[in-house]
Amino acid sequence: MIAHNDIKKLHENAYSYGQENRQKAANDLLFYYITHWTGAMLDTHLSFKGEFDVVKKAGRKIMSDLSTNPVQASFLPTAGTPDDAAETLDGLYRADDNNNNSIEAYEMAKNECVVCGVGGWELYTDFIDHRGMSKNQRIFRRPLLEMNSNGFWDPQATKLDKSDANYFSYLTRYTYDGYRNLVAELTGEDPEDINVSSFGSPEQSGSFQWVGGNGQIIYVADFYHRELVKDKILYLSDEFGQTTITLESKLSEVMDELLDAGFKIDDEKETKRYQVTKYIVSGDKILDSFEIAGENIPIVPVYGEYAYVGGVEHYEGVIRSAKDPQCLRDFQLSFLADIASRGPRDKPIFFPEQISSFEVMYEINGADNNYPYLLQNRKTPNGEPLPIGPVGIMPAPTIPKALAASIELSRQAVDDVASPGLPQDISDPSQMSGKAALAWQARMDMQSGVYQDHYKHAKRRDAEIYASMSNDVHDTPREERITLPDGTDKTIQLMSMVFDEEKGEMVVLNDLRNGSYEVKTKIGPNHASQRDATKQSLLEILRDMDPTDPARPMIQLKLLELTDGADTDDIRDYVRKQMIIRGYKEPETEEERQLAEQAQKVQEPGANMVLAQAEMLKGQADMMREQRENKKLELEYKKNGLELNISAYDSQTKRMSVQVDAKKAQAEIEAKKIDNYSKQLDNIGKLRGSLNTAPA
Repeated sequence: MIAHNDIKKLHENAYSYGQENRQKAANDLLFYYITHWTGAMLDTHLSFKGEFDVVKKAGRKIMSDLSTNPVQASFLPTAGTPDDAAETLDGLYRADDNNNNSIEAYEMAKNECVVCGVGGWELYTDFIDHRGMSKNQRIFRRPLLEMNSNGFWDPQATKLDKSDANYFSYLTRYTYDGYRNLVAELTGEDPEDINVSSFGSPEQSGSFQWVGGNGQIIYVADFYHRELVKDKILYLSDEFGQTTITLESKLSEVMDELLDAGFKIDDEKETKRYQVTKYIVSGDKILDSFEIAGENIPIVPVYGEYAYVGGVEHYEGVIRSAKDPQCLRDFQLSFLADIASRGPRDKPIFFPEQISSFEVMYEINGADNNYPYLLQNRKTPNGEPLPIGPVGIMPAPTIPKALAASIELSRQAVDDVASPGLPQDISDPSQMSGKAALAWQARMDMQSGVYQDHYKHAKRRDAEIYASMSNDVHDTPREERITLPDGTDKTIQLMSMVFDEEKGEMVVLNDLRNGSYEVKTKIGPNHASQRDATKQSLLEILRDMDPTDPARPMIQLKLLELTDGADTDDIRDYVRKQMIIRGYKEPETEEERQLAEQAQKVQEPGANMVLAQAEMLKGQADMMREQRENKKLELEYKKNGLELNISAYDSQTKRMSVQVDAKKAQAEIEAKKIDNYSKQLDNIGKLRGSLNTAPA
């Protein structure tokens, strides 16, 4: 236990640390959600003060990214923890993660983190049913609103998830009557009058006041304190060889159950563990205190941009750097609207004598001036002539050139710090090529990347706290509802006893006591987005698949199973049964296992049927053998005929070749005869020539 004054001193130390940054974060929330027109720099006399918000679009974009790409946590067993315990813890975590209180806590924390740089939520245990007789508890979450102003961490804690903090304080404001009701609820007292003068701050400092509003506002702190304590681990067993482990500090809570089951202590071991105590404290006294489940302070902070500067933590959201250009833009456009609202026009200048008694004609401006013509005096009362028409013109106010030029610059300045820097001509990303779309998405994610990473740290810390609390909460046999990865729910039995045939002994399944886990987190699309992507992939596979492919029916059934809509539960149930009957899916429940066994029996034929099938197969085999023999003979006949044809063709070819050779020889003989005859004629010609030329 820790004394009341010590709690107030620790709270004071945490309150004084980082107060300047907390005030900046509070101004960011005011700027984003309430009004831009705060602070001395916007103390102007404009008649119109408008808000031309550009940064809120960037904030909504990051919040949307965090919602559409949730962080998924899973548990890996360590130190001998069985796999079934980790799977059960996964299912319990998913079920509690989808609780309405948890969803609200996450959303509020993300919104504040994006806007001012810090948010958070608290894990706590409560009875499942306050109206019934059940003693079972579950783990819930609640938002910690305005974490920047109401949450105060141990100044010595430097980790991003604050897992190294030894205390944390969270303030809640109560009215005077609300505080009286709280005291009555927690202490059983009914104070008629509360002396707020005793709610002093710690003696060494007066920076934090536990009472405000002239005693009408009273602050109460939920103060968590963690300390390292000594304990003993007790190893127990019963006469059947069943073993269990418990802490000596927890023994009194389960003593009766262990004695009834016949357990006895076999061994013990000294250990150290963290013990966390929650105190509900006002400036006057400690109203209540109790030890909580688990060994961690059950507070999860989530930060935006985060750094340590000068030994002090610094955090900010998307608003901090965009406030100055946003304020400048508001002022510029408001000044422009102020000029336009005054109906600027050139104003004539007259001598008073010129319009004496006709002033009303010149007082009405714009469209309200319905006079068909205006009158003025030609002479003074003394008869002196007056100039006709105005003696001068007062020009209408013009928009300063610097204002016109800086309006666009101010918009660009806001975009530089609040937008992901996308080109302005992008209107429909669906018309891009695949490579361009991926690049576009990557640039979009750059703006929310740091917020997604830090939210992943927060969810990992949330899962660590949940696992530690679960060791103490889920410590008795009972039915629990878990959520499967596909989003469906089912009921399981915690700490169920079954006989292990391999070991030859009774074993405990789904035992979460004293488990040790490593937490893994990843950022990805939610289950609905993953389901839609899977359906699209299966449709593409089905479109390109051969109609006779044996895997086609399985893909068709899977598509029907993934169909989600109104009144489709009966379709999914039918499809799931068909997939189990056909062996496409492994049964998970007892009912599904029975269905699979019945389908197997139907498919297995009886003895007579087996004999009949054997005879039928034998007859089919004989018939196929006879067909093969006939086919063989037919092929041999065709082969022989083909060989005869080839032989005849070869003989014919040879005869034709002999005839060709004979014809060729005859031609050569005829050619030689002609050649010889030609030579004879040539010789005769030469002889005659020589006779004619001889001398007489």
